[in-house]
Amino acid sequence: MKNKITALLLFGITVLFFSCGSENKKDSGEVSQQTELPPSLKTEDVGNNLIQLSDKEQSELTIKTVQVTNNFIDYSVVAPGVVFQAPNHASIISTPINGQIHEVYKFEGSWVKRGDVLFEIQSLEFGNLVSEYLQAFAEERFQTNRLTRLKQLVEETITSANELERATAEFDRATASSRAAYSRLKAVGVSDHEINLFTKGENIDPVLKIYSPIDGVVEKNFVELGQSVNALENLSRVLDTREVLIRAYLSPDDARLITVGDSVAVSKREKQENLLNARITSINPGLDESSRSVIANIVVPTSAGWPKPGENVRLSIVTSSQKETIAIPVEALTYDGNQAIVFVQKGNGIYEKRPIEVSEIRDRYVFVNSGLKNGEDVAVSNVFSLKALSRFDIIAEE
Repeated sequence: MKNKITALLLFGITVLFFSCGSENKKDSGEVSQQTELPPSLKTEDVGNNLIQLSDKEQSELTIKTVQVTNNFIDYSVVAPGVVFQAPNHASIISTPINGQIHEVYKFEGSWVKRGDVLFEIQSLEFGNLVSEYLQAFAEERFQTNRLTRLKQLVEETITSANELERATAEFDRATASSRAAYSRLKAVGVSDHEINLFTKGENIDPVLKIYSPIDGVVEKNFVELGQSVNALENLSRVLDTREVLIRAYLSPDDARLITVGDSVAVSKREKQENLLNARITSINPGLDESSRSVIANIVVPTSAGWPKPGENVRLSIVTSSQKETIAIPVEALTYDGNQAIVFVQKGNGIYEKRPIEVSEIRDRYVFVNSGLKNGEDVAVSNVFSLKALSRFDIIAEE
């Protein structure tokens, strides 16, 4: 009797075990079915990216396409610019010696030519320089004549060779002194014509003339008549505004696309009317410390006195990409969330919604890193309609 009871108990436990296992399997199967993603959340395959337009939709939308090609595409960069004086077109006039302003010949706003007299400075120091030169010149002339006579006497064996050697050494010293005095006069700006007049004149006028080194306009005079000045003190500033330097301030991203020789359209800041055409002359290698921009330099002749140094201008730089790349019109680009997409024509009335990777977006073109191939056709009109139809197809499938 006990054996039968034991057997019945074992049989009941076995049946209960298998029934629980089957229920667990059933539950796990139900869980797996419930955790499966709905169609709207599944990753779309290639077929779900295709949009098939009906004949009516094709006639109503009239979608235009453009063929994708690898090209060097021209594009423009707009940047602010500031006008400065051009290199070698501005000059600070300073006095080389101490003295007093004896005469002022040109005033602010006056046009001057190279070599025109701007100032006369009366200076005792200048008078001493002229006196030293005249003494050295006279000594050199005396030693020259003496050496010539001694050479004749030596040839006639009247004078010894030692006397000739001594005369030659004294002649060399006199020549060196004369050249030194001449160099000092040249250093303070005295011309050869004036130096020759000193040797022919009877009296020394200790007045130094200051000349303009360039053509231009007197922007500012820093001294007045009768004012005492020290050596190297600024007297005036002359600007030649027939040519100016424009500095374009570029962001680092824009600067890497700009090269020397790119064309530039210059206009006033408040107006976009093109007034001057120029080219990039040079590009600074580093960032400007104050503006944190890359500076491109543009040297351009002025037109009717415009632009003037200190003025702000608007620059439109037309350049080309540095490498062959795929560029599509901006009209072809749209976004699905944060993903850039285009619609590629796959056949008559068939378009594929294609994600792409964009590197640059400019005024007219979008530069594509990946997602498109050379020769494919992309839609450039009614792109938003195609985007709406693609979403409608996904909803209909769900």
